[in-house]
Amino acid sequence: MEYTEEFLKKITQCGTLCYPLSKIINVVDIKDEIQFIKDFDNPKSNISKAFQKGMDKADFILDSKLFEMASGGDLKAMEKYEARKKNQIKESEKELKDRQFHTRHTKFNSNAIKHEN
Repeated sequence: MEYTEEFLKKITQCGTLCYPLSKIINVVDIKDEIQFIKDFDNPKSNISKAFQKGMDKADFILDSKLFEMASGGDLKAMEKYEARKKNQIKESEKELKDRQFHTRHTKFNSNAIKHEN
């Protein structure tokens, strides 16, 4: 399904606010809920990418503010920043493992296809 830039901006805003899917459907007045949910669940779709972009922007803003406060000596902000940083490192490591698995899996499948021919 095709979505306008204006619509994708609204989805990015929903991502920034970390809205659940049910709330997005209500707030943005989705006409074809079934197709929208399929697009939302497809990581390659513009909807999914717009939502993720919003979530990433919110994380960036929050992390930047926490870092600024921690740099100024706010101990609670420092603790929260360090906890978020540890979580992001774990997420990055998981993404790397997923990419490496996908790469190995793709190579394995393409080699198997070559041997069949």
